[in-house]
Amino acid sequence: MDIVIIEDEDLAANSLEKMLLKMEYPITIKKRLESVEQSIEWFKNNTCDLILSDIHLGDGESFEIFDSLKIKTPIIFTTAFDQYAIQSFQFFAIDYLLKPYDTVRLENAIKKHINFNKNTAVDFKQLDKYILELKDSNEKKEEQKRFLVSIGENFRSIESNQIAYFMAENKSLFIFTISGESYLYADTISSLEHKLSKDQFFKINRKYIISHLAIKKIAKYSHNRLKIELQPQINARDLIFVSSNRITAFKDWLNR
Repeated sequence: MDIVIIEDEDLAANSLEKMLLKMEYPITIKKRLESVEQSIEWFKNNTCDLILSDIHLGDGESFEIFDSLKIKTPIIFTTAFDQYAIQSFQFFAIDYLLKPYDTVRLENAIKKHINFNKNTAVDFKQLDKYILELKDSNEKKEEQKRFLVSIGENFRSIESNQIAYFMAENKSLFIFTISGESYLYADTISSLEHKLSKDQFFKINRKYIISHLAIKKIAKYSHNRLKIELQPQINARDLIFVSSNRITAFKDWLNR
């Protein structure tokens, strides 16, 4: 079974590939793609048996790939956001994995592909039930309060209330503290999002998860966008915006 992985975070893609290759099925990772643009170009001249695709990519949503090329290869979508579940089934989706998922859930999705029948109707009631169960499970998980970072040959544990924000940069993740220090942290921003206090932290875009304590200024910007000024500031010339699809949730978070 030739599988293509579409995922823009290396750690997430590596983890997914390891889970797939440990399964008892004859699986080959034919290609790993990182963006909408790269995927469209590759699928113009290539194919595979199954696609596992994150929805949020650096240059857009993966729906753009399948809408553009009308790909009929079965797809298993993965994402941290449950609101895309029903939308994903307008394409040739056979399952929808809400991050973070485990090996058992992934293997069940692979089994579904193996036994897949094009005439099988999607059970939307069961899908909604599963999503609600996952959301409830995620909400009950204990929040991470300390973060272990390495400093040369030494280690330091940073309390969550000392953190101003997390920033993803060049496929690495950094912690910036309120006191102005920065540390490399071994995780991905999409995975980390589920481990943090929802009262204290908010993911404003694909690059930043911020604490309410780090917000120095919020300003309206052109095209109904919100510009954020953080403290400590990394580079005064860098403009930081709340993603347009996160603005309403961001305002609700600030108003809790």
